[in-house]
Amino acid sequence: MNYKELVLTAIEHQPVQSLPFDVYEGWMWPDIKSRLIKRFGLNHYEELLIHFGVYCRWVEAMYVGPPLPEGANGRVASPHTTHSLNFCIWGLEPGLRGHGLRSSGHPLSHVQSEKDILEYPWPSPDWFDYKELNQRAQQYKDYFVVVGGFSPIFYLIADLCGMEKTLMDMVTNPEVIKSLVYKISEFYEGYFSRIAETCVGNVDAIAFGDDFSGQLAMLFSPQFWREYFRDAWAKLFSIAKKYGYKVMFHSCGSVHKVIPDLVEIGLDVLYPIQTQAASMDISKLHHEFGKHLAFYGAIDVQQLLAFGTPHEIEREVSRIAQVFEREGGYILSTSHVIMDDVPEENVLALYKAVRNIY
Repeated sequence: MNYKELVLTAIEHQPVQSLPFDVYEGWMWPDIKSRLIKRFGLNHYEELLIHFGVYCRWVEAMYVGPPLPEGANGRVASPHTTHSLNFCIWGLEPGLRGHGLRSSGHPLSHVQSEKDILEYPWPSPDWFDYKELNQRAQQYKDYFVVVGGFSPIFYLIADLCGMEKTLMDMVTNPEVIKSLVYKISEFYEGYFSRIAETCVGNVDAIAFGDDFSGQLAMLFSPQFWREYFRDAWAKLFSIAKKYGYKVMFHSCGSVHKVIPDLVEIGLDVLYPIQTQAASMDISKLHHEFGKHLAFYGAIDVQQLLAFGTPHEIEREVSRIAQVFEREGGYILSTSHVIMDDVPEENVLALYKAVRNIY
């Protein structure tokens, strides 16, 4: 089997001859990536992925829309993440936000009605090149190819309106939240529909994602999630399912209470499994949901990868592999992106350990 076939086998809960693994969402922070490329005498990031033997490749549609505002530097980025330089396509400040270290402004903090929302300059799915995306995906025919990633609805509403207003409006002004969900979903439906139609046969999974939980619990009740967001995600998942793609969903924090909902609406792979969060122990999740759901992630970046020893990392990889044994249902990766403060030796220990499993 090639890498693509091994990952598909694992997702389908079939016995695997080796444990598939990936670099989280296909990327690392710039400094650690550069240091590792230099350490091995390589020329570019793809060579590093090949060196580690990574099973997956992540691709994005290139931005071809109107000129980006000053600060975006003309960089092409995906619309999926509000941390990208396409943060500005939603009318927010361009460029990285410093991961919460500085304010991005809230251009919809004033909205009180559907009319206010309809007047806002929303982005268009026409701003992306889907044919070029498909051509790049074709280059990775032996790998498990994923398109998408963090494509938030709640998280984006909180950025646009402010967290306090968003949570208050869920109680006091539900029509505003419903209108915002509709407009954001409208963009994603057009965007992911074009990807799904264009990339059949060359892309294996479409990844979606939204953050709505902290480490102890969800930021609002599961009932509110079902009222405002479940149907939107069900419709987006159905776009991928219609064309035969596997559905992946990124959600950090303690999302345990809505995992049954995600399974019901068609989820195949939940990630990144933030193990430091309440009720997110990978062995318990596997026991409770493993018959219906595959998992991706779970190698802790908050404590283990940042502050642990290579031996501790190797032991954790072995422990998780034993949870799944050879029965599939798991793609090993980290619980979030590998950041610049992670020691090189710990990254090397991770990928050495996973290659030695089975």
